Amino acid sequence: MGNGSADAGVAGAQAPKPVDVSARAEALHRRAILIDGHNDSLIEHWSGKVSLDLTRDWPDKHVDLRRMRAGGLTAMNSMVGDRNLVQGLELWAGMYEHTDGYPDDFLLVKTPDDILRAKQEGKIGLIGQLEACQLLHNSLRLLHVQHRLGARVAGVTHGEGGGEYDLQVTQSPFSACTLADRERARKEFGGLTEFGRAAVREMNRLGIVVDLAHCQDAAWYEAIDLSAAPVEFSHGNVFTLAHHWRNLTDDQLKALAANGGVIGLATVPQFVDDDPGKQNMRRFVDHIEYICERIGDDHVGFGADYDGMSEVPVIRSYVEMPQVTQLMLDRGFSEETILKFWGGNFLRVMRKVAAVARSGGGG
Repeated sequence: MGNGSADAGVAGAQAPKPVDVSARAEALHRRAILIDGHNDSLIEHWSGKVSLDLTRDWPDKHVDLRRMRAGGLTAMNSMVGDRNLVQGLELWAGMYEHTDGYPDDFLLVKTPDDILRAKQEGKIGLIGQLEACQLLHNSLRLLHVQHRLGARVAGVTHGEGGGEYDLQVTQSPFSACTLADRERARKEFGGLTEFGRAAVREMNRLGIVVDLAHCQDAAWYEAIDLSAAPVEFSHGNVFTLAHHWRNLTDDQLKALAANGGVIGLATVPQFVDDDPGKQNMRRFVDHIEYICERIGDDHVGFGADYDGMSEVPVIRSYVEMPQVTQLMLDRGFSEETILKFWGGNFLRVMRKVAAVARSGGGG
């Protein structure tokens, strides 16, 4: 078959040698329900004061409809706000412009079954994802409004802490670090604010997935212990393989598995390896393998963070995703595990979160 490399990434970036994709890998990839745990395209376009229309070709960006379809994307968590309420409403407007204006291409995901419908109908499911909750201004009523708009995933923080509307007490570092740094942060940093704790409980009641990406360690552990439903770590990687604050330690991976949650592995180079010479697709697959060996294959997914980084991603766009499927087959991953990675695990978490909400939110 092909190699999934044409128009794979940002214009002007030198592509690595592509992996040849077999007929088996291509067929398996097309069967998958493929969910991206985090996408920043709408905010990237809005911040750059360009059209939010993803049906157009955007060669200088990571994402457009043509590349979504070429890579077999089924659905993605689409960032619709974090700090600023007006900005968030602008992003919601962009979301609805896609689902209302291009109904043959996009649909708004409000239930897990909507993802199955997107796959069946050949559409891209858009899942509203708050990357942080400062825009709620400490109001659970505004969380309900976001849910009514379609928010089904909500990040506790985008890294901020200690401000009037922040949900964690201490700001999250963003740099390389050591395991000793992580252990110190867990012991010495402040955890969730009073509103942060209330928001996690209310997300459980509403059926909104709690997203712990960007949380510092103290807040991360408090939130996962508090949540009555499985959580997402929507975009980040394995700390043992790349020593960055944004990656999960082995203890965190164990806690995530005990919670029933899922990590979406990101394509951000510094999250993949400390050495720029090893920041590549094969090293990305090492992260999948590491997680499966330590906590099983029920807790790993894909969370690209496309259009959320200035660097060239280690998987340059959705077009290259079949190459990851091929590499996983080459390493002996079962077809069942590959299907779980590409979306089955995110879908399972969404279903469980919805079930917890139907039962009263666990409390």
